Amino acid sequence: MSAFLSELGRKLAEKWLSLLVLPGLLLLGACVAGGVLGQAHWADTTRLTAVARSWSTAVQASGAVLAVMIAAAVLLAAAALGVAATGLGWAVRKVWLDPWPRWAGWLLVRSRRARWNRATAAYETTLLEARNADDPEAARQELDRLAGRRNRIGLVRPGRPTWIGDRMAAVDARVFAEYELDLGTAWPRLWLTVADATRTEVRAAATAFGAAATLCGWGLPYLALGVVWWPAAVLGLLIVVTAWRRGRSTVALYADLVESVVDLHAAGLADALGISAPPDTAGAEITSRLRKGA
Repeated sequence: MSAFLSELGRKLAEKWLSLLVLPGLLLLGACVAGGVLGQAHWADTTRLTAVARSWSTAVQASGAVLAVMIAAAVLLAAAALGVAATGLGWAVRKVWLDPWPRWAGWLLVRSRRARWNRATAAYETTLLEARNADDPEAARQELDRLAGRRNRIGLVRPGRPTWIGDRMAAVDARVFAEYELDLGTAWPRLWLTVADATRTEVRAAATAFGAAATLCGWGLPYLALGVVWWPAAVLGLLIVVTAWRRGRSTVALYADLVESVVDLHAAGLADALGISAPPDTAGAEITSRLRKGA
């Protein structure tokens, strides 16, 4: 037992160091550099080196006890910054996924809906024309192009301010449209029926999406630091853009996996519940059973 606890403590310490302290030290170093250099001396490495040397001399002269206390304070400050950045990552996840207050998100929703409506209208018009096309192959390629353009905006009519939020919301809409299955109600039971390998894949995709949101949370303090030291804003912008792109790609994979679990295992859930309805009504039967009148 003692060996197990020792190994567990070591792994937790390594995770704490890699996820919070090291990135926090980088952010803390950027804060110090920004405070020392400012906008007027943003690239003055001589000034930064001189200040660092003077601080080092002062620490050495203060004695070993105070030096240890300062080192501990720096580590705690880095960890605190890490916790704050993780909290910002949680907020970013909420912003990406959840509906916004109407006053904040209506313009984005309206813009995305207008684009989606235009793309859908172009697809449907071309679909009607393709029935009498002289070149069916060219018509099919044009339909594929228009469908791809519409689907890049959203698989269903947009209802969230962000593409990421709409991509996850589309899973619920598409599952209900196809099976009349309320995914929010059925998912916990469905999760219990799938194999461990399937759960591992879904968890990995969810973790990757969460990591992208956390990365964005790390980028926001650098953007804020750009007020006093503009190179930090450049770095922050690169981090945020990278996180946003990762968020889009990982949420697409996550949504596809969740929808695939429904496609492949909804029948197994019906069997587990003792529902023997035809496939076209099984989803409605599952929803009615699981909601229990609610």
